[in-house]
Amino acid sequence: MPPKPVSFKGKKYNSRKELCQEYGINERLVTNRLRSGWTLEEAIETALGEKVTSGIPVEYEGVRYPSLKSMAKKLGLSVSILQHAYYRTKDIEQSVEYSREYASRDMTVWGKRYQSLSQVALVFGISQYYLTTQAREGVRLQEVVKKALETEPIRFHGKTYEHFGDLCAAYQIQPANVYFRLEYGMDLEDALTRPIKGMGGKNEVTYRGKVYESQIDLCRAYGISVLCVREQLRNQPLTFLEEFEVLNQLKERLGMGKEEMLNQIPHCRIRGRNHKTMAGLLREFDITAAAFYTRKCRSEDKNVFAVLKEMQKETRRAYVVDGMPMLQEELRKMGYTEHRIGLLPKGELPKYPKLQGFDLDTGCIDGEKLYYELLNEKLQEAGHVPEKEEMGMKME
Repeated sequence: MPPKPVSFKGKKYNSRKELCQEYGINERLVTNRLRSGWTLEEAIETALGEKVTSGIPVEYEGVRYPSLKSMAKKLGLSVSILQHAYYRTKDIEQSVEYSREYASRDMTVWGKRYQSLSQVALVFGISQYYLTTQAREGVRLQEVVKKALETEPIRFHGKTYEHFGDLCAAYQIQPANVYFRLEYGMDLEDALTRPIKGMGGKNEVTYRGKVYESQIDLCRAYGISVLCVREQLRNQPLTFLEEFEVLNQLKERLGMGKEEMLNQIPHCRIRGRNHKTMAGLLREFDITAAAFYTRKCRSEDKNVFAVLKEMQKETRRAYVVDGMPMLQEELRKMGYTEHRIGLLPKGELPKYPKLQGFDLDTGCIDGEKLYYELLNEKLQEAGHVPEKEEMGMKME
């Protein structure tokens, strides 16, 4: 189909591409802007970095606003909520209605009322974007905040912690104590830093011949999160002390000192550093989760490091140019044609370059596998024979 002529500011162009070339703007960018409702003048004359401030002009109740941001400020709405709703629905009236409903939601977290999600995010050091996307209708904001604390990075006193357990460990306090204090009305600062006072009326527990005031006191003495113990007990027919013993043995076998808090079962430990999730470790090596778990399922040895060693050996086809092996996609960027690439000598490159040279033996322990080995021993000792298939599934 031949290109359509276009007129702009009294001048005729043979095509939109010719117009874009004259104004030095990407044709695809202009096309996308036009599809989003921009006028041709706005699409051509708005610089790339101006969208945040200028944005898409919108009209609401007979008033035209230069951007969603200016409209939100004028109507007293959240800019991020309005933008999110509009880009999702493309309907300005629905977006305004949604933003007003959202603003009327309960902003109470642990008994304290907040003015906005941004204030909640600031107080608890968590991502406002996470709160915005997770705080759906019908879900209590407190539940969203609690989930964010336990799964998302936290910024506190200028330092970033991987999640809530690490933050509590840094201040040598049990997460259970912090949650109790938040429920009691303390803010996060006081909940983390106020000294713990002794309390009477506790249920004493005895472990390895020593009496402790409570389960929390025992966990504090050994640097193990009481929430971690209780979380494991949800699916295990063990007593608190039996599960605690499993975790304490795990901590000792991992080489963790008492001062280092065990707040969740680490997927693996490498030379004194716990990797709580496999996803985090794989990101460091630029390996996708799908690639890793596909190989792990095929492997007879479910050990994390045995699988990674196999992946160290994997290669990709390369082509040698001036004595240097290069990937096909790199050659294409350099202007090589398929025919020219096919004439080059063949070679190989590591499929996972960041894995090369990494010592996967010294100080490397598969924490999850070790935990289930210790758990199986404890279950057998306590008279509970574990189902091998079920335990194997948990280790996947």
